[in-house]
Amino acid sequence: MSSFGETIRDLRVAQSLGLREAAGLVGISPAYLSRIERGKESPPRPEVIKALAKVLAADPDVLFRLSPSTDPEVVDYLHTQPEAMALVRYLKEASLPAEDVAKLLELAESLSRPTK
Repeated sequence: MSSFGETIRDLRVAQSLGLREAAGLVGISPAYLSRIERGKESPPRPEVIKALAKVLAADPDVLFRLSPSTDPEVVDYLHTQPEAMALVRYLKEASLPAEDVAKLLELAESLSRPTK
């Protein structure tokens, strides 16, 4: 798996964005973005990760997985929903295979779909 910086660079190039243009859209300096891409800088704050994801048309969860940061919205949700925290803790402790977690996600998504 690529590093955070390599992934950002690959996504930027795939969007045909120059370093200066991408940095400007995100609201950071080109030098800072360059250092991130080259691995000379740690992954940025969660707000910058979200902005990068938006500008680079990327899934923010993928970028957060490559970073030591956690999406603050997810953290806030877990703090306000004890049942969700219990579910996450159960998933961690049960060490379910990825296929089972995917099935649970599918089930959760089906619960929120409108019935016909």
